Amino acid sequence: MKSTILVFTVAFLMLFTVQCIDEDLLDSPNSPTPDQVDPDFLLNNIQMQTRGIHRTASNLGGQMTRMRYMFGDTYGNAFVPESFNGLYQTSYSSVLIDIQNLLAITDDEESGLFFHSGKAKILKAYTLITLVDVFGDVPFSEALLGGERLNPEVDSGSSIYEVALDLLDEAKDDLANEDRVAMPSNDLYYSGLSTDDKVDRWTRVANTIKLKAYLNLGDQGAINDLIAEDMLITEPAHDFTFEYSTNDTNPDSRHPDFSNNYVDLANAYMAVSYMNMLINDKQDDFDRDPRTRYYFYRQSTENANNINDNTCFGVVDSPPGHFQDGDPWCFIENGEGYWGRDHLIDDGIPPDRGLRTTFGVYPAGGQFDIGAGGSTNENMGFQGAGFDPILMSFFTRFMIAEAIETLGVNGDARVNFETGVRQSLNRVRLFGAPQVPVDDDGNPVTGITPNVIDDYVDVVLDRWDSNGNERVRNISKEYYFALWPNGYEAYNLMRRTGYPNRADNLQPARTSTPGPWYYSFIYPANLVDRNANVSQKERTERVFWNEGATFDFDF
Repeated sequence: MKSTILVFTVAFLMLFTVQCIDEDLLDSPNSPTPDQVDPDFLLNNIQMQTRGIHRTASNLGGQMTRMRYMFGDTYGNAFVPESFNGLYQTSYSSVLIDIQNLLAITDDEESGLFFHSGKAKILKAYTLITLVDVFGDVPFSEALLGGERLNPEVDSGSSIYEVALDLLDEAKDDLANEDRVAMPSNDLYYSGLSTDDKVDRWTRVANTIKLKAYLNLGDQGAINDLIAEDMLITEPAHDFTFEYSTNDTNPDSRHPDFSNNYVDLANAYMAVSYMNMLINDKQDDFDRDPRTRYYFYRQSTENANNINDNTCFGVVDSPPGHFQDGDPWCFIENGEGYWGRDHLIDDGIPPDRGLRTTFGVYPAGGQFDIGAGGSTNENMGFQGAGFDPILMSFFTRFMIAEAIETLGVNGDARVNFETGVRQSLNRVRLFGAPQVPVDDDGNPVTGITPNVIDDYVDVVLDRWDSNGNERVRNISKEYYFALWPNGYEAYNLMRRTGYPNRADNLQPARTSTPGPWYYSFIYPANLVDRNANVSQKERTERVFWNEGATFDFDF
């Protein structure tokens, strides 16, 4: 099914290319008239490209939060303006322009395409909020006007948030409109459901995006209203995910993290800092977080021990002086074979592609780690049939728990916190279950079981009960562990709460003076080089909802 959908998408792109050279469109190839565009093909592309926006934002946020490895010797050298061109271009020249063209069709009530309109407005709101969270102030009101405005001014992040929240309300009304005459031919996020169930799911997506935004804004009343409405993503059946298949050609629709690390050995490095936290945060109770074997696959079950395998051995014989007790260096204590890359180092790459740890079964569709080792190949695991976790039920539970603790919204923070932890562990357990070996009695070996979940919950609730002053830290850390590999939400979390931080043994850069962290990302080269009204910004500039924060991640 997924491969069929992707073929449709490719067909649309080919069709749109042909349309763009049609003589009837020479005046404005980005503004076809309603009778020249199939709304289903247009919506397919919007859905596909929004997935790309999520993945790019997650990768960037993952590097900032030590969830993913970050290359460079300082923060200033980690990115250049060109690093952000992909996200910027996909957002404006693909998603937002396509949504503008689609809404030109659906805004005609006689079209009856209310569900198309509702989905498009949700994905537009998600894109706009993502752009603000990543860059801060960006072009909007003067953007996408073609020749009318070649150098659009930036709008304030706060005004764009307001537009996005209004769009989500409009979207909910469109979804609920029973005068619809047709449903989209393909739903790339909630396929196979009845019309009523699709309305339910997309309404929950709209509300959960609102919850994200209101939590960033600190709007207690608005969050109380969302909780009272009881239409959030709160159960696994509601999860907002993009699923991949095992199809490997024409097109390759496998999970990108699988294709990049199982087809021709591993290409990406796992972040030592994140693996270290999963392994050692609860070392007194577990040899590693129960999700670790699902998140990561070890090609080698032994640590590197020389410069030919890990270049940090050739730099110094011991950790730099600014490292503290508990910080990992070169290898992870108690983590045999969890072979990654330290934060902010730019050493040459050793010949370790068949040795380094890589993505596991959850959610990349790779291999569950039974501890046997062995280099990756494309026939392992679920062969790429994974998914992107965009908004999950446990995300909602952690966000509500945080809102209760920080904003005083209605509800029981402890109950939501526990539910979030259980849902995360159970989602990982169920997804990876077909790969986990079982004993003669059918019980999983080395994997997550209901008893393991109970034991883990006991540990985190004991921490919750024993120190009421650390509840926001506890929520944030458990949310951080559950988010893998959604670095976009982790980036927002750390800027919002200040956790996890240096006291939680987030690994510092090798140098003691890495420069300022990216409290928001600098502008893309395509924006500042081609727009006379936009000047480059500093990475120390905070997005509007984070301006009063004093959290320091400059380490």
